[in-house]
Amino acid sequence: MVAQHKPVLRAPYYADQEDGTMIHRYLDEDFVSRHLQAMQQGSLQGNRAQKWRFEDRFADDKTLPWLRLPVHRTFYMVSCEVVCDTFGTPPFNPQNITSAGFVVRRRDGNRWLQLNGVAQGWQAGGQNQDDPDYVRQLRRQKLIRPRLSASPASGEETYPLHAQLVSANAAEGRQRKHTLLYGFLPLSGSVQNELLENRARADYFVDTLPWPFGRQDQQSSEVLVWRRGDGYLMHNGVAEPALVKLINQLLSRYQLLDNSVAANKALYDFLSGVYFYRLPDSSRYLQTRQQLAQVAQRCGGLADALALFPVGNVNQTITALKAKQTSVPGLAYPDFAEADDFAAARLTADTSQALQWLAGVSALAKSVNSSPAAHAALSALLSGINSADASLHALQRYLSDIGNFKLQSLQSYFNANKAQLLAKASSDEDVADLFINVTADSQLFFSEAQAMALRELLFERSTALTKNYVDSLQIPRYQQNSADIYYIKPFVRYLDQRGCEQIVWGGNSEPFRVAAPFDPEASRPQAIQMPKLSDLKRGLAKGATFVAPKDLAAQLKKIGMEMPPSEKSGNSFGLEWIISFSLPVITICAMLLLMIVLNLLNLFFQWLPYAITLIPKPK
Repeated sequence: MVAQHKPVLRAPYYADQEDGTMIHRYLDEDFVSRHLQAMQQGSLQGNRAQKWRFEDRFADDKTLPWLRLPVHRTFYMVSCEVVCDTFGTPPFNPQNITSAGFVVRRRDGNRWLQLNGVAQGWQAGGQNQDDPDYVRQLRRQKLIRPRLSASPASGEETYPLHAQLVSANAAEGRQRKHTLLYGFLPLSGSVQNELLENRARADYFVDTLPWPFGRQDQQSSEVLVWRRGDGYLMHNGVAEPALVKLINQLLSRYQLLDNSVAANKALYDFLSGVYFYRLPDSSRYLQTRQQLAQVAQRCGGLADALALFPVGNVNQTITALKAKQTSVPGLAYPDFAEADDFAAARLTADTSQALQWLAGVSALAKSVNSSPAAHAALSALLSGINSADASLHALQRYLSDIGNFKLQSLQSYFNANKAQLLAKASSDEDVADLFINVTADSQLFFSEAQAMALRELLFERSTALTKNYVDSLQIPRYQQNSADIYYIKPFVRYLDQRGCEQIVWGGNSEPFRVAAPFDPEASRPQAIQMPKLSDLKRGLAKGATFVAPKDLAAQLKKIGMEMPPSEKSGNSFGLEWIISFSLPVITICAMLLLMIVLNLLNLFFQWLPYAITLIPKPK
C-alpha cells in the first residue's frame, strides 16, 4: 500500500522520548512470548524503570550497561514506535510498511559490513541515511534494474523488526493506538582473521567510478537522472576522465585482457557492441546548404521577373515562389550527443525533407510558361535545382551508409592493442594513457540503455571478487576493548505517494558494551544434577556413542585395563564395534581428578575456597 504520510521513528510511548530505541532484557528462553505479552498488556517500561541497566555494569567500565550473550542465558528485545509525520502524530499503518529492521553500529562510526553474504568485519561508514542493503540502494538510485532472483546480502548487516498495533491508555484517560516495532537482538557473529588482515578489497563499481558508470562524483543518496550528452565520452580522440577510469578498472581490476577469466565473457559481448564513431563531414552539409540557399534566391529572382512582365494569371505562381524562398530547409548540422544519433533514419531525415522541398520547387518551375522576360531567371533556377538535387542525393547516400561513421568496436580495439594496453595500464587512473592508435576524429558514445547494461555487468563482476576464507581463525564480532561501544539504529521502508520505496531512520539506542563469554560477572549460576550412587549401580548409563571401523576396533580391543596399560590379543572377529561412554561416570572421574589437582595446588596458592562452593540444598 502507498503511504499518505511520512513515517517517523521515535521512542515507544511508554518511555521518555530521549530514551530513543529501547532494549529490554529477558532471563529465560521464552523471551519472545513474554515480550509480546508485556507489549499487549502495556507493562513494558522505559529506561529509568529498568534496573538491569544499572546492575549490569561490571568489568573495567562501569559507565555503560553491559549486554550478556545467549551463552549466559540472557536475551534482549529491541523496541521503538512509528508514527505519522502529521498533526497529532497518529500511529503509522503497519500495512504501509514494506519492511523494517535495525543495525548495530560502533560509536566510532564503524559498521558491520558483508559482501555477497560474506562478513567483512567492522569498516568505516559515512553519515548518509541511505538504505543499508547495497542492492536496494542501487535500485533506488536507478543505477541497476530490479531483478527477480534476490542477490546474496551485501552492505550493512541488518536484523528484522516486526510491526504490531497495540492499544494503551493515554495520560488524559482515553485509549490510543500505537504501532510498535519489535525484534530480537542477536549478540553473535564473527569474521575470519585472514579476511580482516589480508583481504583484497573488492569495492563495488559504484563508489570507484564517476557518472555515468558509478556515483563517485555524485551524492550517495541522490537519484541519478540521465541527461542528454552524459554518454559522450570521447571528443575527437580525447577521452573524458570517466572513460579513462572505466577502462583502467576493466584492465587492472577485472583483468579484461586475460582470456582465461571466464567471468569476463559478458563484458566481452557487451563491449563488442560499443563502437568508435567518426562524425559526418560538415563540409558536405555546408556545400549542400549553400546550394539550397542559392535555389531559394533564384526562386525570388524568378518571382520578381514574372511580376515585372506579367503574362496571363501569374499571381498565384509568384506567391508560391515567394513562399518557397522563405521556407528553404536549413539542413543544420546534427547535434551528436548519443550513439543513437547515428541511426540512418535520424541522419537522413533532414535530407529527405530538403529533397521534398526541392521537388516542390522543380514542379513549380516547370509549371511556369516560358516568356522572354522570365527565360533567364527560369533557366538559372532549373540549373540550381539540378545542382542541389545531385548534391542532396550524394549527401543522402553518404549519410545512409553507417559504415562511413561506425569504426571498430571497443572490444576489437582491446584485442588489436592488447600488448600495448597491458604495458600502459597502471593503478593511477588519472594519468594512465590507455587510448593509443585512436584516430584524431574518433568519438565514443554510451546511450542510456548501454550505460545501465554496463552498470549491471560491473555489479555482477564486482561481487564475484569476494573471497571466502574457510581455514582462518574466527574473530568474535563483539569485543571488549576500550573503543568497543555499540548502539542500535532502527529504520523503516515504505512506499511514498508515487509508489517509490523510501527509507526513514530512527533515533539511536543507549550506548552499550558486550560481555565476553567467560566474563565471571556476566555468567549466571548454573545447577547441574549429579547422578546418585544407586543410579550408577543399576547399569550402564547411556552417553556418547561412537562406531569404530574394523581396523580401529581391532586396535582398541588390544588395550588392556591393567596399570600400566598392556597389549592383549584383539579378538575383534573382524567386526565393527559400537563404543559407548558413560558421561556420568566420566563426569565423576573428572571431578575426582580435579579435586586431586586442586588440593595439590591449594598447598601453594590457597585458592580452594574460590574454586568450589558448598551450599546445602533446602528441602
